[in-house]
Amino acid sequence: MPQKTSRFPGRRKRYIIVASIAVVAISIALYQAAENNPYKNSKEWNFDSYKENVVPTGLMYTQTDSEKATWIVRSDELAPSKPHVFARLSSNSTQLIYPMVIMPEGSYSNFKASVKLKIISGETAQTAGLTFRFQDTDRYFVLVADAVNDRFSLCRADANKLICTQDVEAAIDNDKWYTITAHVAAQGIAGYLDDKLLIQRYDKHYLSGAIGLWTKGDTTAYFDDLKIDY
Repeated sequence: MPQKTSRFPGRRKRYIIVASIAVVAISIALYQAAENNPYKNSKEWNFDSYKENVVPTGLMYTQTDSEKATWIVRSDELAPSKPHVFARLSSNSTQLIYPMVIMPEGSYSNFKASVKLKIISGETAQTAGLTFRFQDTDRYFVLVADAVNDRFSLCRADANKLICTQDVEAAIDNDKWYTITAHVAAQGIAGYLDDKLLIQRYDKHYLSGAIGLWTKGDTTAYFDDLKIDY
């Protein structure tokens, strides 16, 4: 019996070549950003300066639906930097909403941003992440940790749709702290989970924007130690 062969061997080869070129381009962009323009500035939010049960002012609270989500400062004995964390509490909503908090005073092109997060619960979703190059609720990137599907993803909002352009299997447990890091330069995006490089993507969309915290649906999640080097 003859062996099966690919119907499109040439096309598959081109895909592999294009993917390889993209990875090289990402690596070069990130390397040049670090070498030629080392980060001279940094900002950090550990939320410990706020009192417990306070809703911090000066931040932009936004989402893709009229129903408001609850964001509040809480205490957590296991917080990476004690005593406080920034919590997004479940709204018991069944709607597909993406509540976000956008940090003030900054539009970033080349940067390294990280945040520690812990997913607590959710009936319809247990998903949270780090959003970057945010322009509005229809245009941004987000690195997503999904505790239901054990998945780490890079997604892009485009015209009120959330398109996940790269997914990687990753064990995401409830009530456990993880660190998500985005290293971004020009069109190159690298995504890390606990300092492990899992995502590399070449994307020409949205070359600058703000940075913030992101959740989905009725997720309850805690955030701590958001840091931006730029």
